[in-house]
Amino acid sequence: MAYREYSSRIGGLNHWLFAQDEFHHLISRPFRDEDYTNVINGSGVVNKEQKYPKGYQEVIIPELKKRSDFLKELKALKDINPADFKVLTVLVGDKDDPKVAASRSYVGMKAATTKLSGLSSMVEEFPSTITAKEMYANLDKWNKDNTISILMFQLPFGGKAGEDIDTTELCNRIHISKDGDGLNQVTLGLMSLAADRYFDCCTPSGMLDLASVYLVRNKGAKMRPDGIASFGGYEVLIAGRSAIVGEPLCNMLKCFDATVLGPLHTRNGSGGKSDKETQHRVYTELSQRADIVFSCMGFHPYNVHPDTEYFFNADMLKDGVLIIDASTSFRKDGKKPYGDIEPSARSKACAFTLETGGVGPATVTKLVYQGWKGMLYQNVASVRKALEDNKSLVLSTFSKLLAEYAGSAEPEAAANAEALYNRAINADTHPCHAVDALEAILPSLMK
Repeated sequence: MAYREYSSRIGGLNHWLFAQDEFHHLISRPFRDEDYTNVINGSGVVNKEQKYPKGYQEVIIPELKKRSDFLKELKALKDINPADFKVLTVLVGDKDDPKVAASRSYVGMKAATTKLSGLSSMVEEFPSTITAKEMYANLDKWNKDNTISILMFQLPFGGKAGEDIDTTELCNRIHISKDGDGLNQVTLGLMSLAADRYFDCCTPSGMLDLASVYLVRNKGAKMRPDGIASFGGYEVLIAGRSAIVGEPLCNMLKCFDATVLGPLHTRNGSGGKSDKETQHRVYTELSQRADIVFSCMGFHPYNVHPDTEYFFNADMLKDGVLIIDASTSFRKDGKKPYGDIEPSARSKACAFTLETGGVGPATVTKLVYQGWKGMLYQNVASVRKALEDNKSLVLSTFSKLLAEYAGSAEPEAAANAEALYNRAINADTHPCHAVDALEAILPSLMK
């Protein structure tokens, strides 16, 4: 069969990540008095101790620090000091407001993880009396500050600001080159089309990574040249249709060749009916077909089952399903997080995430990683010069990735690799191609 030219993004971090022996993506661990196997490991840390093998976060963040330190070894990049670049989080709410207590804790987690990567963390905190006009003025200043690699608003805002400020309009004013949380609607649209873009929404991107590594390592799926598994041949169910998780995830999976079922939502039905009985039948029929379930509802308004609050029970899932559950709600006692999958249903899964140590750490890691990429975007001319200085390595790396995906010999992919290299160094093309290429060759340069 003739070689088929590839023209999408190529490179990135995942080719390196998925090859790491120390990255134990599947572990056994107890959780709420149950012992589970085949737990997908977003984090091996419990109570700030490395209690379990290294997961997604514990491998990526130290690697970003190593790469940050290594930049000074490259002539074209030696003037970049990662500590000069900030990941900015904006928190709005009074200190005694319980509605922002969880946000404040989450901001602290992001700040600590950011510093471990070699970047700096910046937190701007405002009282609930801040006005939209004042916030826009601050945002204009942050957008123009080249030392801020990405910025994000910790939502929801507390108090009066939460009622008065249109946060959708506010997020749409974040410059897309700094939109590290993927909240600008332009970013959302580009991501849903799998088009050239600076960043992704962190949660769906992290969910895709966790599923990809399982499919590549355990199911023999091909890894695409952009570092995502090919979902071709898999029926994939998305439960939830939020603007920043369910919907973009659904659209991205279509671009990665999945057969997409759903997304499930409160108006699902059949034949023009959406009564409870019809909904339950539709939910069950679709979920029993799914090879992979991405669940991201986060709360439970459905009352599908009389005997459990969870959306998915064992009867709804087929044997061997892969479960990536991003939901976290505190509906039982207000303290412990719960997901969408009933614990007894996990016995049917080939692998699954738990409510803690799964998608959450992947989301935070993605955020910090995008801050690291934001630093490179701010210095893209230097990145392109580094690629020109290492042309032969870029070409050989690209040829290998393309040949592996196409199932061909590397010489057959050489012309394709040359074209993609020229795209990466061209100042008129999107910076993502240069940054992806640099990330692909850094492991070889660092040896």
